[in-house]
Amino acid sequence: MANLLHFNQLNKNDVLLAGGKGASLGEMFQAGIPVPSGFVITTDVHKEIRSGIKKVEEFQQEIFKFFDELGVERVAVRSSATVEDSPSFSWAGQLESYLNITRDKLLESIEMCWNSAQSQRALEYAEGQNISINKLLVAVVVQTMVDSEASGIAFSVNPLTKNTDEIMIEAGRGLGELIVQGMITPNNFVVNKTTLEITLKNISEQKVMLIYHKGKTVEMPVAETLKNAPVLDDDKLQDLARLVIKIEEHYGTPQDIEWAFVDGKFYIVQSRPITTL
Repeated sequence: MANLLHFNQLNKNDVLLAGGKGASLGEMFQAGIPVPSGFVITTDVHKEIRSGIKKVEEFQQEIFKFFDELGVERVAVRSSATVEDSPSFSWAGQLESYLNITRDKLLESIEMCWNSAQSQRALEYAEGQNISINKLLVAVVVQTMVDSEASGIAFSVNPLTKNTDEIMIEAGRGLGELIVQGMITPNNFVVNKTTLEITLKNISEQKVMLIYHKGKTVEMPVAETLKNAPVLDDDKLQDLARLVIKIEEHYGTPQDIEWAFVDGKFYIVQSRPITTL
């Protein structure tokens, strides 16, 4: 039985152990794609917790050991279901994730990830996909927190036109939760996959952004000079497009990718097959 595994111990074939998100992150980490470091609390642990055999506190020492080895103060704690991020079902937004979690809140956040598999939202989604919620196992990803200057989503195939030679990039300032929650309209760009020519720019005004400040995630106003400015310049868009192409080529299928940018570098925090083509 494997309780906890580092990303470098996982690959895309470990979905039953690490869930869709955890297996994908391990796969990309081992492929040299810039993924923030982290580990996975496996579905073996969830089985024992759910059956009442053990409590999360019995895994506390091991969890804290892995956390301390990351050498960071804050992490993202993210649900990773065994049916998540598959070619058939994305489960995007159905289970919970928690940002900027410190050591003292780690166990509580892990338990909340497991509990989210029993939420009304998850139950309704599972029913709609003819999936038995009782068979749903959830691993938990614990990943170094990236304090994004910009973040967003990239599609290796344009999901609107279905054009396989177009990359669509959505970008917003700060942490990406406002985009995920539909609270802001992100910048929208289209990049030609062959030439890297930027063929479309839709720049939406962004008045607020999420940042980490004084121990919590807060909403802050965007500076007047930046409200209507492109979130990413042309060079950064092309750098991100090259990374998107690399990920698609690695998996061999169109990908829906979550990215973050900080200190001059892009990080990939999730990649899953596009299920809407």
